[in-house]
Amino acid sequence: MIRRLPEALVREIAAGEVVSGPVDVVRELLENALDAGATRVQVELVGGGLERICVTDNGQGIPREELPLAVEAHATSKLTDLGRIATLGFRGEGLWAIRQAARLRLTSRPPAQLGGATLSAFLDETSLAEHPAPPGTRVEVSGLFEHLPARRRSLEAPASEARKVAGLLARYLLHRPALALRLLADGEEKLAHAGGSFPEAARLVWGSVVANRLLELDFAEAPFRLTGLLSRPELSRPRRDRLLLAVNGRPVEWPEALLQTVLSAYKELLPSGQYPVGVLNLELPPEAVLVNTAPDKSRVRLLEPEGVLAFVARAVQGLLSAHPLARALPDPTPMAGPAPVQRASFPRLRFVGAFRELYLLAEADDELYVVDQHAAHERILYEELSRRYREEPPVELEHPELLNLSLGEEIAYQERAEQLEAAGLVLEPFGPGRYRIRSIPAFLTAHPALVVEVVKGTLAGHSFTEAWRTVLARLACLPAIKAGHPMAGAPAQALLDALARCEMPWTCPHGRPTALVMSELELARRFGRRGVRAVERVNGKR
Repeated sequence: MIRRLPEALVREIAAGEVVSGPVDVVRELLENALDAGATRVQVELVGGGLERICVTDNGQGIPREELPLAVEAHATSKLTDLGRIATLGFRGEGLWAIRQAARLRLTSRPPAQLGGATLSAFLDETSLAEHPAPPGTRVEVSGLFEHLPARRRSLEAPASEARKVAGLLARYLLHRPALALRLLADGEEKLAHAGGSFPEAARLVWGSVVANRLLELDFAEAPFRLTGLLSRPELSRPRRDRLLLAVNGRPVEWPEALLQTVLSAYKELLPSGQYPVGVLNLELPPEAVLVNTAPDKSRVRLLEPEGVLAFVARAVQGLLSAHPLARALPDPTPMAGPAPVQRASFPRLRFVGAFRELYLLAEADDELYVVDQHAAHERILYEELSRRYREEPPVELEHPELLNLSLGEEIAYQERAEQLEAAGLVLEPFGPGRYRIRSIPAFLTAHPALVVEVVKGTLAGHSFTEAWRTVLARLACLPAIKAGHPMAGAPAQALLDALARCEMPWTCPHGRPTALVMSELELARRFGRRGVRAVERVNGKR
C-alpha cells in the first residue's frame, strides 16, 4: 500500500543526503562563509566535530530579520537563475539539513547593522535573541546525530572525523590561498594560514619538497582563465590524488576529457600511468558549466567543452615550454632471457664465479643462477633491520630533535601515532606544526643524520605499512654492496648463504629480482647441444 511518509522521517532522510558527518557540516558552513565574501575563517572542532563544530567568518553577515528564513528548507539568497550559478551554495538546503541533524546556533551581524542576533534551531524549534555582536557570522553545531542513534553509530572515531575536516580545509586552502584559515581541534591549533600565494599554500599542505617542484600558472584568454600550480615532470605520481581542480571556485572531480587534455599537454614528458601534481583553478562564464549534476555538487559538466579544452591545452603547453624540464624516469621493462626465480623454497647456492664486479654466478642442482650482489645484500640488510625493529626496544634520545611537519604530514601523524610508537618512533607536540622526536628504533642510532628523513618517510604513502617498508628499504640500500665491489671466495659464498636464509629471498626490498635462473637443459638447447646430460633430462632419467 502506497502512503505518504511522516514529515519527521522525510526530514531525517533529507538531512542525511546533505549531512553524513562533521566534514559535511564544515563544508556547508565554509561555503556559506566564502559566498558571503569572507577573507578570514576559523573552524573549531570538539570531539572531532561530533560534540561541537564552530565556524566563524568575517563575511557580510545575515540581517536580523532574515535569520529565521535562513534555516528554512530551500530558502536562499544565492540562486536566481539555475543556468548561471556563481556561488558555491545554491540549493538552500545546508542550514536546514544541519538543524535536522544537530542543534544549530547562528549568530550574525552585517557591518551596517546596529547589534547582532542569535537564532537557535533544532528540528521544528527556533528562537531568536538580539544582542551585541561583531560583524560577520558565527555558527555553532552541537550534538551531531545524538537524536539519531543509527546515524551516530555510522560515524568514525573523533580523530578520523577530524582528519576528514583537515583534508577538506587543506583542499579549499590550495584553491584559495589568499584566504586566512585557522583550524583548532580540541583547543589545539592544527592549521594556521594568514593568506598568501599558491606556492605558500602548497608548502603548508604538501611540504617544501613538493612545493619547490611546482610551476606557477596564470593564463587568460577571455572569457577563460586558468591559474594554479603544476609540477615539473620529475614530480609525478601513479595516482591523481594530488592533481586537484576547481571550476569557478568550486572544488570538483575531474571531467575525464579535461584530465586527458592536461596529461596530453605533458606529451612524452610523463611516462604512461603517471600523473602530475598540482592544483588548478579554471574560471568560465557561469552559463558555460552545469554544476547541478550531483547532490554533493562534486561533479560538473562543460556545456561547450571544445573551446575550454583547447584553452587548457594552450595554457599547460605554454607553461611547460617556458621552463627547462627533465623527463621523469620511465618504468623498467622486463628483458628476455633468464627468468626471475619464483619458487616456494630458495636453494642453497654454490659460488662459482663473478661477472663485472656486480653479478655472482652460482649453481644449485642442474641450474645456473645469476645473483645481483647489491640486490641480494639489500634483501639481507632489509630483513635484519625488520627483525631488529621488532625485537629491540626503542632508544630515548638524550637531546630530542625538532622537526617541522606539513599539514599533510601532521594529518598522517595523527592517524599513525599508535603504529609509529609501536615501531619505536615517539613524537611530542612542540607548537603548531612542530614536534620533538623523543625516541627512535634502536637500529637508527647508527644513522643519526637520517632520523628526520625516516620520520617524514613514515608519514608518506597511503598506509603506515607501505611507508615503513619504503623507509627500511632506503636504510638497507645505503650500506649494501655496490657495483664495482669485487667479491669472491668465502665472502661471496657467505652472501649467498645469508640470502638463502631470508624469508623473502627472491626480490630486493624495492621489488627487483635478486637472482635470475637458467636450467642446464635450457642452456643445452640454446647452444644446440644434444649431450648426454641434456638427453637424460629430456627422457626423464634424472
